[in-house]
Amino acid sequence: MSTPQPAGRFRRLVSELLAPTSEGAGPAAPPVRLTPLLIICLGLALQVVARYEWGFLKANEWQLAHIGIGVAWVLVVLVAFHGLGILRRISTRTWVLLGVGVGCFAIFWYYGRVNGYRRFFGPMGTEGLEPLYGFFYFSAMALLLRLIIPYAFARYAFGLRPSDLGLGRSGSKGAHFRWIYLALFLFVLPVVIYVSTTAPFLAKYPMCKGIVSPEGGIPFASFFAFECAYLLIFVSGEAFWRGYLTFSGERDLGLYAVAIMLVPYVTGHFGKPLAETLGAIATGVVLGVLALRHRNVWLGVVLHYAVALSMDLLAVLNKGHVIYFGD
Repeated sequence: MSTPQPAGRFRRLVSELLAPTSEGAGPAAPPVRLTPLLIICLGLALQVVARYEWGFLKANEWQLAHIGIGVAWVLVVLVAFHGLGILRRISTRTWVLLGVGVGCFAIFWYYGRVNGYRRFFGPMGTEGLEPLYGFFYFSAMALLLRLIIPYAFARYAFGLRPSDLGLGRSGSKGAHFRWIYLALFLFVLPVVIYVSTTAPFLAKYPMCKGIVSPEGGIPFASFFAFECAYLLIFVSGEAFWRGYLTFSGERDLGLYAVAIMLVPYVTGHFGKPLAETLGAIATGVVLGVLALRHRNVWLGVVLHYAVALSMDLLAVLNKGHVIYFGD
């Protein structure tokens, strides 16, 4: 048997990546079409711009309203292209899993972030790791509400194992997608380098700004502790977005499950720079499709964290901060 040539392997990879169905889709799941997916993304982009530039439901308290608007838009577009039958294909199990996911995200959004720590425990201190207590709380709540609770619910309510929701090993057809994650990082890195010089970016990053001394110094031990907590956020995030929410809807919606996941994923970026929130639309689609093709989320964790770490380090560099060892 002859060995496939590189051009042939590339064509096969592209064909599999753009295939209209996914491995875990049920027989009634519709094949994905590019046009409705693009329309969904454009609608979400308009929603993001309306919030940032026109003040549409801008307060954080409107997060659930934005999710409702976004999901309604997704369903309207799917019905327009596939008919009302697409709604009848969505089982009670899928609605319940997605509802629990949105509920966990809502609790996390309102009570699980740094402002939730301040609400419950008051202001953070200024000595040692005290400025990071709110961030540690954020990381722990992300782990609880985006991984432990939803995955435990799926297991005990419907018998779904973590591997059924993207936390297993890659599927038999997924190994040759691995290099795409590296290609994506190399593609995104120049964009990150450019954006890291802009004022909105430097106003938000580095995320560890609470441990930066007035002289611009950052203790390495504190920076390392912060980055460990930051990594857990991406583990729980990819497990939730590309794992729980995406794989929960795959059986009934096929690759369109990515569109449902995309709504809370994008609105969860509210408060970050506009360019980053808009970029989350493309990121969510690409990583969602790759997770379903690859059958797990772990390389998505690596990619997402590598980009985030690069953003933090570039912000440290561009602001003239110094990471130092010792007290």
